Order: sequence, then C-alpha cells, then structure tokens
Amino acid sequence: MTDRLSYLVTQVLQQAATADELQELSNLLEADGDGVISRQIEALLTQDIGTGNIPYDHQHWDNIASSILTADKPAQTPLVPIRGNGRWRWGVAACVALFLASGGAWYLLQYKVVRPIANVEQQQHQADIPPGADRATLTLADGTEIPLDSATQNTLAKQGNTIISKPGNGRLAYQSGSVLSQEIPQYNILRTPRGGQFQVQLPDGSKVWLNASSSLRYPVAFTGNARTVELNGEAYFEIAANATQPFIVKAAHTNIQVLGTQFNVMAYEDEASIKTTLLTGAVKVNDKRLYPGQGASIDRQSGALSMQEHVNTEAVIAWKNGLIQLEGEDIHAVMRLITRWYDVSVTYNAPVNAHFRGIIPRNVPLSQVLKMLEMTGEVHFTVADKRIIVSP
Repeated sequence: MTDRLSYLVTQVLQQAATADELQELSNLLEADGDGVISRQIEALLTQDIGTGNIPYDHQHWDNIASSILTADKPAQTPLVPIRGNGRWRWGVAACVALFLASGGAWYLLQYKVVRPIANVEQQQHQADIPPGADRATLTLADGTEIPLDSATQNTLAKQGNTIISKPGNGRLAYQSGSVLSQEIPQYNILRTPRGGQFQVQLPDGSKVWLNASSSLRYPVAFTGNARTVELNGEAYFEIAANATQPFIVKAAHTNIQVLGTQFNVMAYEDEASIKTTLLTGAVKVNDKRLYPGQGASIDRQSGALSMQEHVNTEAVIAWKNGLIQLEGEDIHAVMRLITRWYDVSVTYNAPVNAHFRGIIPRNVPLSQVLKMLEMTGEVHFTVADKRIIVSP
C-alpha cells in the first residue's frame, strides 16, 4: 500500500495523474477512518515540498480543480453535495484533488464542504499579494543601518577585528580575528520585517535562521564566559559546540542555555507563550532540562513553565524549510502566521470557530492560501488592499 500511495501522490505532484488515479486517491482518504493514510500522505508531501522538488503551475492546477468541481458523480458514491448549475459537486474527492494540486501541493486534512466554484473564481480575480522573501536590516554598533536585501554580495562592514559579509542571498556572516578579552563588546542587531526572513552565521560559527518580524541582538565577537544573544520573534539555532563558553538565548521570560545543539525558539510578543523546541542535543530552559523531541512553554503573563514530552518537531521548524504546517491551530493562530509572512493586517467581522491541519509551501501567493482555507466551508475572506476581513 505504501508504494502505491507514494506512486499516486507523485503522479499528482508531477502533474501526471489520470482521473482514475485521482479518484483512487480520493477513495483511500474517504475510507481512512484511523488517519493512517492521511499521515502517510502528509509525510510524503513534507519530504517532497521540503526539498523543493514540486513545481508550481498555477494555471495547470486551477484547470484540474475546475474540471473536478464541475464533474458529474454517480449518486451511489458517498458525497458531500453542493448544488450549482444543476450539477452535483463532489466534496471529499474534490477537496483532496484541490488541496493536493493547488498552490504546488497544498494538502488539508480537515476537508469538509467545498464552496461553490464561483467563490473560487472570485478569489482568483482579487489582487494577489506575494509571499515573503529574504529581507532584513542590519544595525551596526554605531547605529548605521544596512538594508541586506539590496546589499551586494561582499564585505559590508568591519567592527573591531570582525569582518561582516554577505556571502549569498539571504545570508550574513561574521569572521572574527584576534579578540582581547577586555575589549568592550560591540553589538549588532539583525531585524526582519513582516514578510522577511534571513540567516546569519555568528562569529563562533553558530547559525541562526530568523523568521519574519523578528530581531536578534548579538556581539560581533564572543568574549567572557558565555555567548549571549537576545531574541524577539522566532529563530532556529544550530549552535557550534564550546564546552568552556555556553551559548545563551534570552527571550522575554526565557533563558535558554546550550553547549552544542539544534533548537527552535518562538517568542513573538503577540503570542501568549514563549516556546522552545529541542531537535538534537540538550538545552536548559530556565534551568529545566530538555531532551530531543521535547518542548517547553513559558506563559507570558504568569511566567509559569510547562513541558511538552512529544512535539512534532517537523511542524515546528516547517517555516525554516519553506512550509506552513498547521497542526490543528485555530483561525486566530493561522492568521497571525499569515500576517507575519504576507505583511497584511486582519480584522474579524464576527466570531469564527475553525481549526486547520495541513501543509502549504511558503512561496505561494496569498490568494492560494485563502482559497484553500475557504474550501473547508468554515471561513470566508475578503481582501481589500493589504487587509483581510475574516467572516464565518
């Protein structure tokens, strides 16, 4: 079954699936009472999208979606019907094909009722908003600001004996010369706007991926007994091991101490808690030790720390791998993700109670994201300029 499922998903992603193959995949998901098939497909999509192997052909997938949504279906097949132009629209099957196809392999597990095709067409005609990109500003110790997205790929500045360069698009690097321990530390700040992301290699060789609407403050050379940085927003860390000089991340109420490891910290001010997720190695969060696969959450209001024993680490760092991965988040959490990555504002004209689970590449335009969320039948969006109005 696994080989057949892999074949069917590959056929869809390579734009080679026949109508029978699409139907076979739909039938598998309709009978997937225990969720095994869904999880296998999710794993396949994560692997293929994360490696960038999936082409995105907007017109091709829209044509497939339209043909499926307007097809007749025999009455004996289990359906979620919607009336339109005298035809039966098929629910689960159409959703599966749409969510696999649209936006370069979007897959939504909570497929419910497909909205009429007219709503899809209306969404396609709205002015599109592109996804985020490699954008950031570097603030030097003297206050000088350097826009990194427009900077050329060469040496940008020199701070003390440290050379700051841009070795490639979306990357910043520090190379330290000899450093005197009594030198007064000089600090730089790397900031990403909404709709931006960037990577930096720190003077000790540690690497940090900065998500949208985030900032990292760090010294241009690590001296003393610890390597300390300050984070606001979200970042993924790969820390160079140094047993004599532990690495410390400060984020609001959280102190994270590591020697050499990989972990993610989410500390946005508009989130209720600061979350640390460990992938490899070991860290201490406010003196509480974490092991790989565990997470720690600190409430912003009370400062209380809670532990998560088994965290889906792939979902946590999906943003670093070019994905938005939803694990049952409510509409408000989803819209906070969207506002940061697409640099838009959101208002609600009525209470909305909807939760989502699925995967979408971060390189698709906003209209595709909203269209897929609307296909659950639980939420509707109106876009005006850069403002999204959310309705039930």
